[in-house]
Amino acid sequence: KDIASKPTFSDGTAGDIEAGAITFTLCQRYVDHWVLVSEEEIEKAVFDMMKHHKKIIEGAAGLTIAALRKLPLAERKGKNIALVICGGNISLDKVRYLIDKYDK
Repeated sequence: KDIASKPTFSDGTAGDIEAGAITFTLCQRYVDHWVLVSEEEIEKAVFDMMKHHKKIIEGAAGLTIAALRKLPLAERKGKNIALVICGGNISLDKVRYLIDKYDK
């Protein structure tokens, strides 16, 4: 059965999961831990990178930061953790939206 996607700030991770898709099987096999994040957590992560690090990142990168933020420190302490912080595939409209919403 296909799993339909829903609108998300993380365009790079959006998309349907089709029956027989190889990426789904690979994720089932190799992903050790899943973390559910909200749209607001993704938005805040993207905004915080702009505000505190002067980097414009796309929503998919914000998703990875949001997921890391949700992991308890005890689960992160002493571990090497790598995040894919990918480029600026984000529209100016989305950047304006984030500034209007979070720059207070």
